[in-house]
Amino acid sequence: MTKQKAIPNQYDGPQSLVDTYETKYFKYLQSLPETSEDFIAAFGSHDIQKIKLAIKNISNSINNHVLLIGLACVIIDREQLYIDAGYKSYLDFVKVLYEETGLSPQSFSAAKIIVERFIDHNSELKKYGFTIDRNTNKLLFLETALANHANKADVFKHIAQDKYVDFVAYSKTPDGQKVLPPPQPKIKLEKGKILIDGINILNFPDTLPEPEKERLGKYLSEVYAIRAAGNEPLIVETYDEHEAKTLKNRIASLLKRIRANR
Repeated sequence: MTKQKAIPNQYDGPQSLVDTYETKYFKYLQSLPETSEDFIAAFGSHDIQKIKLAIKNISNSINNHVLLIGLACVIIDREQLYIDAGYKSYLDFVKVLYEETGLSPQSFSAAKIIVERFIDHNSELKKYGFTIDRNTNKLLFLETALANHANKADVFKHIAQDKYVDFVAYSKTPDGQKVLPPPQPKIKLEKGKILIDGINILNFPDTLPEPEKERLGKYLSEVYAIRAAGNEPLIVETYDEHEAKTLKNRIASLLKRIRANR
């Protein structure tokens, strides 16, 4: 993306605010894909209602840019725009966003953390060649890595060069310890329910055949193991086991090609 210029304020109010926001926030948009000038102008308006409308428009669009939503949340929080809007805290305001956009609290939280880390550590990230494209989720584990590793330069090399899965494992492993595989969850089948690590996560009728109970437990175990490794499981409907195995092999091959370029 070409360098983002300061955008003239399209709203009423002090004319210097957009230039101020350019210095504090907008310069980081040089690394973001296809940002809209209307959104940026709204963010610089210092009007929380216009920013909220922009967030809602972003959340409803096909190109739901995590980084734009995160930037809006950072501005609202750091500039304390929620105060003039009558909210006691940023969290009180963001609860309204949950309801009006339909996005989950986790989505807003993750987006805000990603942008905060990108801004706060931008010089170090750039120094070691980190690019935001396809690397956003690594930033969620940056503070963990910095806390667990004394050599900060090494942390920024890892986040720039590692694949996502490798960086998550590195971030969670303190200096001097070996990277361990994620623990396999303990599954227990009891009357009418399935427990994973002691937590009841599924109820089922007593008439359900025993093989089906075991199959459900196996699937849930795989889902939990994948999430424990910092990844997201993908569930795809197939007609039979043969089709499922064929699709799994093809997806594994595709993922290898995708991750080779990350």
